[in-house]
Amino acid sequence: MKELAEQVNRSARLHNDTDSQYVLKHLSTSRQKMEDRGYIGVPNGTILKTMVARMRQRKQVTTLNWVKGHNGHEGNEMADLLAESGALQEEETEINMNIPPTLRVTGARLSTLSQKLAYQAFREKANDNLPRRARTETNMANTQTEAKAAFGQAPPRESIWKSFGHKDIDRSTRYFLWMAMHDAYRVGSQWLHFRQEYHERAFCKHCPGEVESLDHILTKCKSPGQAEVWELAKHVLEDRMIPWREPSIAAILSSPMPVFKDWDDKRETGKERLYRIIMTSSAQVIWNSRCERIIEYGNAEFTANQIKNRWKKKINRRLELDCLMTRKRFGKKAIPKKHVINTWKGSLKDEYDLPEDWTEVSGVLVGTAT
Repeated sequence: MKELAEQVNRSARLHNDTDSQYVLKHLSTSRQKMEDRGYIGVPNGTILKTMVARMRQRKQVTTLNWVKGHNGHEGNEMADLLAESGALQEEETEINMNIPPTLRVTGARLSTLSQKLAYQAFREKANDNLPRRARTETNMANTQTEAKAAFGQAPPRESIWKSFGHKDIDRSTRYFLWMAMHDAYRVGSQWLHFRQEYHERAFCKHCPGEVESLDHILTKCKSPGQAEVWELAKHVLEDRMIPWREPSIAAILSSPMPVFKDWDDKRETGKERLYRIIMTSSAQVIWNSRCERIIEYGNAEFTANQIKNRWKKKINRRLELDCLMTRKRFGKKAIPKKHVINTWKGSLKDEYDLPEDWTEVSGVLVGTAT
């Protein structure tokens, strides 16, 4: 919309058909409210401010009309193709976000300013001035590269951060993903910045001479843990015809936003949800087992069976929770039964012996190779 307002002659009338209720809302009913609060805490605030400013620079009437998306509208279908093409670009396109001083919204109205809003403004300003962590930038770039190789598109940074808070991911795993992206856990080379007596903690006790890293712990360590967990995860995913890629820290960080499509180019949301749950939960099991091994058991190894049982317990508990969340007593928070069935079908133990609606049956388990 911003580009349209810029490229069409300002003295000409402008009409636009759009399927984006988000854009229509921010150009009409929500615009005044957003401006009154200075766009503080508003997602995409910068682009929205620029879009409104470009509209105000026009000298003729601009009209907007909502059309249903993916419904055969020629202009809308072309816009979708252009958006998809843009998402697949290797390099980011530089966008002119300059706003003339006379049209610039510089802050919130005092009548709308609360203590919470003011604090949020201070936080945003402070974050703008913070330098980005080198480790975070490396992990982010690797995650985008892995996502493109695995799913055909490199998601923007904002989408990756947002995916960590997906409702399919439990709270402890969300925190783990956030810490992993920042490489903020004190492992490996980070111990080398402390006194000499702590330097031995930088090395893996089970892989002689190997400096630990999160990637090493989650995907390479020879101690029983990662290999057993990923073998179980591979079995479940391949049973659903989900392509398997060798696990890495980048694969784990990109797993909350998979893209799988059928022969008709339609998203397979059930497979995507299963992949998201299995990959993130598996990484969490490996990390928790490693921490427990070091903190509580003096770095003594768990047996392979102990690790496998931990993974099975977590995944089966998640399956049980999904089934419970289909109950009507949860109201709007309930998960539709077809959503749960579509997620777990093809991955259950003795599935052919289960009724069509197995969400009401107790003791349903995920099938595993061992």
